[in-house]
Amino acid sequence: MSQRAGKEDVLSSWERPEDGIPGELVYGCWLFQLRKERYRSRVSGRSHDFFVVDLADGVHVIAVTPDDQIVCVRQFRAGSGLDSLETPGGLLEPEEDPITAGARELYEETGYAGDPGKLIGVLRPNPALLTMKISTVVIENARRVGEPEPDPGEELTLELIQAGDVERLIEEGRIDHAVCAAGLLQWLGTRRRARD
Repeated sequence: MSQRAGKEDVLSSWERPEDGIPGELVYGCWLFQLRKERYRSRVSGRSHDFFVVDLADGVHVIAVTPDDQIVCVRQFRAGSGLDSLETPGGLLEPEEDPITAGARELYEETGYAGDPGKLIGVLRPNPALLTMKISTVVIENARRVGEPEPDPGEELTLELIQAGDVERLIEEGRIDHAVCAAGLLQWLGTRRRARD
């Protein structure tokens, strides 16, 4: 059986072979572990090797100011080789709650804090390869209360965007981090439903 966030248990169409041999560690470092896992199809009976990256779960924060602006950061992303406009976020510490982590990441990256956070969803950024889940947390009434304390290697520029501009910025590709875009669109949907 496998568990999906917010859904009942569902039977997987693939299972581990009966020998129960755990996956083979291919590579590991402080950030992730790459494993080779063997599964067998319940439909065809064929077995296949899959590569899986174990990466800590993450969080991103939609911080909304009293004047309806979204607190964002612009930072370099090595995968694209470009700067990226994103909502603040990062990896959860072991056993850390996403709401606690969201407030921590918001403060560390921007110096902002606000009302207690609300979890609005959990996404799997690439379930074909990653074990990681990313939670979307909303913090209302966000205000600058201190100086940012970014991690070493993080060079962040703070940007406030109008909530009404979010969809356009996604459509134009100016916000192209898929998890941030998906979380922002989910937030806009819940906000519209709450106002109707």
